Amino acid sequence: MKPRPSMQVFDWLNWIGIFAVGVFLGMALDSLIDLANVSAWGSIFMLLGLSAAGLVAFFLMERVINFIVIGRFSEPKQLRKLRKPLALSFALPIGIIIGVIGAQFGLANLIL
Repeated sequence: MKPRPSMQVFDWLNWIGIFAVGVFLGMALDSLIDLANVSAWGSIFMLLGLSAAGLVAFFLMERVINFIVIGRFSEPKQLRKLRKPLALSFALPIGIIIGVIGAQFGLANLIL
């Protein structure tokens, strides 16, 4: 197993951005739970369907752009990136947890 590199300045900036996205996703998840509590299932299914379609479109476009740029659908082994630092890997889950907890204490009403 390859060792993880230490965090650089750009990694910390990237961590802040991913953490912020996680906080907003956590607050949105709390809002979806609130919708489920009032039985707004049509809205929930529509939001989840649009999110799934957006993810599929994103991954499809990423594969097409990779095919255009490097001429194949997967990167060659010599071009594969090193492992991400551990703090960068945990930025999104920690942000989602803090977003859900913050939404329970009224952070969603303040920000959203």
